[in-house]
Amino acid sequence: MALQQINWTQIDTSNVPSGSIIDLGAVSGTLRAVYADNLYISGVSLGLSSDGLNLYTASLKDAIETTGSNLTVKGNLLVKGTTTAIDSTTVSIGDNIIELNGSSAANGGLLIKDVTSPNTISGSLLWDSSLDYWKAGQLGSEEKLIRQSDFTSLSSSLSSSINTLSGSLSHSISLLSSSLSSSITILSSSFSASITNLQDTNIWQPTGSFYGTSQNIKIIGSGSLLNSPDGAVTGKYALEVSQSIHASNINVGIPTSNNWKTSLEGSYFNNFDKNTDVSEILRFVAGLLSSSAPDASPNTKGYGSYTKNNVNTTTGTVTVGSIPQNSTNTTITYLQGKGFATTGTTIFSGISPIYTQTNYGHTFTSVSSGTTIVSSSVDTQLFGLGTLSSGTPTSLKVSGSFTFKFKNNSSKTDTSTSGSQSLLTQTGAGTTSGVSLARINTANNAVIPPAYQDGKFATVFSPSLYGASSDVSSSGWYHISSSISIASGSSPFTTPIDSYTEVFYAPLTTISTNIPSQTPTFIGVSVNAISAVSRSLSGAPYLSSATYTISGSILGLFNPLYYAGSIATITDSDSLVTESGGILTVSTAGGTIGTANAVYDSTGVTARGTGTVPYETDIVKVHTTSSFVPGTSDENINQTGLGTTSFSLYINGLNKAGSTTTNTSTVSYHTAGNFGQPAASGSLAYYGRVQGTDTSTTLIESFTGENNRLQVNNNILTFIGDTWSTAFGLYNLGATDLQVKPGFLVKPGGTYGYWLTNPSSASDYKYYIRKVSSGAASNKVSMTLNLGQVLVNWTSATSNSVAVALLFESAKSGIYTPSRFFDPSDTLSNVINSSISANTDGTNPFGSAIALYGNTGGSLSSTTYTIPLRPADGFTVNATYDEVYVIIRYKGDPTPISSITTTFS
Repeated sequence: MALQQINWTQIDTSNVPSGSIIDLGAVSGTLRAVYADNLYISGVSLGLSSDGLNLYTASLKDAIETTGSNLTVKGNLLVKGTTTAIDSTTVSIGDNIIELNGSSAANGGLLIKDVTSPNTISGSLLWDSSLDYWKAGQLGSEEKLIRQSDFTSLSSSLSSSINTLSGSLSHSISLLSSSLSSSITILSSSFSASITNLQDTNIWQPTGSFYGTSQNIKIIGSGSLLNSPDGAVTGKYALEVSQSIHASNINVGIPTSNNWKTSLEGSYFNNFDKNTDVSEILRFVAGLLSSSAPDASPNTKGYGSYTKNNVNTTTGTVTVGSIPQNSTNTTITYLQGKGFATTGTTIFSGISPIYTQTNYGHTFTSVSSGTTIVSSSVDTQLFGLGTLSSGTPTSLKVSGSFTFKFKNNSSKTDTSTSGSQSLLTQTGAGTTSGVSLARINTANNAVIPPAYQDGKFATVFSPSLYGASSDVSSSGWYHISSSISIASGSSPFTTPIDSYTEVFYAPLTTISTNIPSQTPTFIGVSVNAISAVSRSLSGAPYLSSATYTISGSILGLFNPLYYAGSIATITDSDSLVTESGGILTVSTAGGTIGTANAVYDSTGVTARGTGTVPYETDIVKVHTTSSFVPGTSDENINQTGLGTTSFSLYINGLNKAGSTTTNTSTVSYHTAGNFGQPAASGSLAYYGRVQGTDTSTTLIESFTGENNRLQVNNNILTFIGDTWSTAFGLYNLGATDLQVKPGFLVKPGGTYGYWLTNPSSASDYKYYIRKVSSGAASNKVSMTLNLGQVLVNWTSATSNSVAVALLFESAKSGIYTPSRFFDPSDTLSNVINSSISANTDGTNPFGSAIALYGNTGGSLSSTTYTIPLRPADGFTVNATYDEVYVIIRYKGDPTPISSITTTFS
């Protein structure tokens, strides 16, 4: 058993004065027991011994019984206090008679307290013990209640009083009739008859809940007129009726301002007077105003159907590329397993459009049908919804039922399904969640109350793709079935209108991330020069054509996807180079290999057959021959050095998107030392003109060939100069010859020279002789010469200079001894030197003496020399002597000339 805490206090009362208060302290819990010889409470001794207490306790148990918080009194209950209060909601008393007024008060009964505001006057039902009757009413103002016996006494008393009153009235009327006889005679006969009839027959007879008469009634009077009920108008009315009057007609009466038929001439209103019925005038006015006061009308359009408004409709294109065999990409293999990817074709082949937003879906907007002339607004899609309720729109409910299906495979087998239902309600005028309801106002709301309503729904609900996410496994077909119906007020829902949508969704961004674009790589790329063809000019070789081979392998073209087209090619950067033969282009158009012996397994040994789908690890091999063939006007010779000396060969590999990765090989047209050429000479320049061709004319030299060049020997003096050989030949310049390189006349081995070394350094002077044929048919008087730069005198020893001497056919040896040469740059002299010894370095490269004359009378303009012909000195140009030899001399290594231009006039 549990132990209880015991708090014990012992008080020695011998030391406590009488009347003292003893504080037992703060004890938590119930005071269980007090032990005392005598116990006083509030100054009264209980006077109980233990036996007395035991007896009291036993008696108390017989009188009352407690059960929890309930108390039962087993015997009679006597309460001696002045007030007994019972705070109960229900009082149940078994006795059928309650005895009150035990204190012998004057009144006894019930008092009901009124607690309801604003009037809280209490009421009572009392027995008046002094007058012995019941009375009731407000407290303090009670009145006697009438009993049945009181009605019997009242009836008897009234009967007696009526008999007495009847006799008295009869006598009084007789007297009144006599005294008024003369007055009645004066009254009109109709009024007398009416009074007599009223007195004799009493025209007002009870008819149901009202009094009526079958007689005509006329009311006249001369007393004071009545005021209006609200007191606003005084002394005007002879009759006041507190309720409505129903009459077939009432005349319109007499206006107080303008009489009828006054100022109304020409108007139909002039037909009315004071006797015209009010209804007649009202009907006429109604006819006039009927067109401007149309009655309330309904919207006669109906709910026809709805439109689906697709939302979040972004579409995309799947990552490009065809699927190889034996793919190891997990996204590709998953889609292959679902039938969305097949080797040799693109992912999702034939599926379009592909939606990319997971929240793709619809909203719905109602479409009205029919026509109407009224509506609550200008919105043409509002449709009628019946009548208002007490002038207020009722409700419009739109119900939507939706079924969702997901199919993650090309067979469109259901993977998962779901459904939902939604109800939108607009109560009263307004719009809730796209559902609108409105009252159709009349033309004049203040006069003609609205009676009808219309409404619509717009952009409601939003069913979307069920379970769509950014995971690849969400790729597939999504089905949305929709069923929409409406109801207005308490009417039933319309027959549902169904619609069906099936779209394809795929997380294309995820797929593109999982299947990235590849970058092809190249191995084993090799370029070789196979052959070269050359021509010569001034004994130097020039490349006129060459062939090269290129080969290589490309890796990574098929992983993860591949381009269906020309997947690999060989191209070049030069219009003078063409490729032919070999494997120049590799095709996978249509998804299969289209080029034989081009696609190999990963070992590079076994070639895949055409018409097959390549494997993920396959490689591509390409090779071809490139041919370099410059045109007749093509060359790479500059004044100093060479122009372009190489071109590029490209091996191109395309990734799945068709983007090109290129391996570039730089190929020299000619590599120094190749094909047995001296490495010290460098790379061959190329020159496309055929050996021996020359574009120069008889009057103009452009240094494109040497067809008009003469050899430097003594035959020049007799004007039977030897022509220069234009056949192929190398290293054939003489010790004093200048070199022609395409477009320039240069010192061999000099700064501007090409390929050749200086054939002899014994002299710093080098020569070039060119024959000019004037074609003269008659005597010429003047000649011009232009080499593009200012010349020095023939006798000048200026370093790095250009000088010219002319030998006219008319001044050759045999006509003159010695032959006469002409210096166009010396415009001040006539005879410069009558005899220059043979083989004089710089002034006479010939084996016989020559004479030198100046260009007296000549002139220089820019770089053009004008030369007056002097027949007296032997300088003549005519039909007999029509040619001139132009001898050009370089001292040192001057800037090369690029042309010789002559004219004759």
